[in-house]
Amino acid sequence: MNAILVEENFAHIDGSDMNVILDVLDQLNFDAEPTAPRGNGGRRNWELTMHWQSAGPIPESAEAALRDAVAKIRDHFVTAGKQPPSRVAVCNRDGLVLRTYQ
Repeated sequence: MNAILVEENFAHIDGSDMNVILDVLDQLNFDAEPTAPRGNGGRRNWELTMHWQSAGPIPESAEAALRDAVAKIRDHFVTAGKQPPSRVAVCNRDGLVLRTYQ
């Protein structure tokens, strides 16, 4: 199972939203947990940031699952009448962006 941390964003993600995000990732075989915000949050449009916990690049099979997860997460926000993230960034443990989903 692939471990991934999801940054909390208190301006855009409430507790029920985070539960949906974690459930979506869990259904796609990711061991996901929330983590404290690490960015400055100074963007005009909000970005959902996740942190890949395995060393090395994201495997192709995990990238495909992440693409599906991003679509489901965006659908949740739209259905709930909330602004979806403008982009989803997946970073490594050092904060280097490995992949973005627009």
